[in-house]
Amino acid sequence: MNQAPTGATAQTAQQQALHHSLRRYYAATVVSGIIPGAGLMLAGRRRLGALILSLAVLLVLAVVALLLLLDTRRLALTVALRPDLLSTLGVGLAVAAVLWVLMVVLSHRLLEPAGLGLGYRLGGSLIVIVLCSLVAAPLGLASRYAFVQGDLINTVFPTLPGGSALLDYPSKTSPDDATQENPWGDRQRVNVLLLGGDSGPDRTGTRTDTMIVASINAQTGDTVLFSLPRNLEKAPFPEGPLREAYPDGFTSPGSPPGVYILNAVYDVVPAEHPKLFEGSPNPGADAIKMVAGEILGLDVNYYALVNLAGFERLIDALGGITLDVRTTIPIGTKVLAPGVCKEAEGYIRPGVQELNGYQALWFARARCGAVGVSDDYDRMRRQRCVVGAIIEQADPGTVLRRYQQIADVTKDIVSTDIPQHLLPAFTDLALKVKDAQVRTLAFTDDVISTLDPDYDKIRALVTKSLEPAPASTPQPTESSEPSSEPTSKPPRSGERPAEAKSISAVC
Repeated sequence: MNQAPTGATAQTAQQQALHHSLRRYYAATVVSGIIPGAGLMLAGRRRLGALILSLAVLLVLAVVALLLLLDTRRLALTVALRPDLLSTLGVGLAVAAVLWVLMVVLSHRLLEPAGLGLGYRLGGSLIVIVLCSLVAAPLGLASRYAFVQGDLINTVFPTLPGGSALLDYPSKTSPDDATQENPWGDRQRVNVLLLGGDSGPDRTGTRTDTMIVASINAQTGDTVLFSLPRNLEKAPFPEGPLREAYPDGFTSPGSPPGVYILNAVYDVVPAEHPKLFEGSPNPGADAIKMVAGEILGLDVNYYALVNLAGFERLIDALGGITLDVRTTIPIGTKVLAPGVCKEAEGYIRPGVQELNGYQALWFARARCGAVGVSDDYDRMRRQRCVVGAIIEQADPGTVLRRYQQIADVTKDIVSTDIPQHLLPAFTDLALKVKDAQVRTLAFTDDVISTLDPDYDKIRALVTKSLEPAPASTPQPTESSEPSSEPTSKPPRSGERPAEAKSISAVC
């Protein structure tokens, strides 16, 4: 004869059923946060859940197909340089985050067993909060970065009304025939002037102490970098009003030494002849582009200016840089009189050093002190070294963690006349340059006299360096001399061979 279950047995059965229900409830809640629509299907909303799951699967398949069929690097760069696409992406990610969170919450409510105690409901709510955080945080961060990147592009790169290259071009010296369909026109080379402006609270205006013209073959990406010294005198102007204003080059009879040198063109020329630059968004950039082009015998199409003083904030945003310092560098010095320097506030000693933004800025700017510090070419080398260290040590993890700060600094220190509608073309060109031959020609005192430059010689060297290298000769590498000489000059003191690799830049 079967006996009826006792009270203890019935209570145990109820607890087992409750525990089973709770495990199913918690597991289904977790699944709803991982697989879109799964929670709704488990809760009995099969049609709605299946629809959401199908849409999610189709979206994933579409993304995978794009990654497999297209060049992922080119695709990423294209999206990163298109504010319209970035805005759409940012909105899409934000909407996806909100919908996913709502779906998790709805699934949780539908799956919750009836009559659940307060403690169990709190446990379920905790699971939902964790799931929503895991879902919303990455999507929300990606959405924020998309908007930040779009704002960066809109701030740094000029836009044109109506999208036409013929309307209010952002520079008086930029090509007026550059369109998205035909970005280079009939030009075989694209010439970009790269400027490092050394402004700060201790000086008036901007001195372009770093001036490099990158001449890029539009078809192959082969590039020659022409480095111009800051103290080049009697810089010539192209035919027209500026040459009439400076018939003997950039000079003024009776002016003190060091005033009319190449790095002063950016400030001085527009200040002395403002009417010649009416309507220009950046008169200094237009002036130095014209002068650099006349010096080299090239048409300089675009410019990009980086304020070196802003490097302090940029390097701090990156968390500092590591340099292998060769020479003791004073901090806080300046010229008080010829051969007399202000007493240093401190020093950057030789050896591997972790530098913050303030220290790195003085490492790049110092030019008053012992031999090797006051030399302009050594200073140019140290500036290149700091730039190289930033590029080398800005790992993706650091950039992602500090992207907001980096973008904010970049907006303040970078200016250019490269318009937004040409960014896709420049992306393609940059990818060509990455895999092409890069050579450099620095017009140092070993090549020319800065006091009395032979500009015909400079232009002849430029023309020769742009000639294609014979197929039978070894291809020069970066930092080699772009000439027909069979051997290159030894590197200047402190220069690192192009093939050397190190965790820190040797400076």
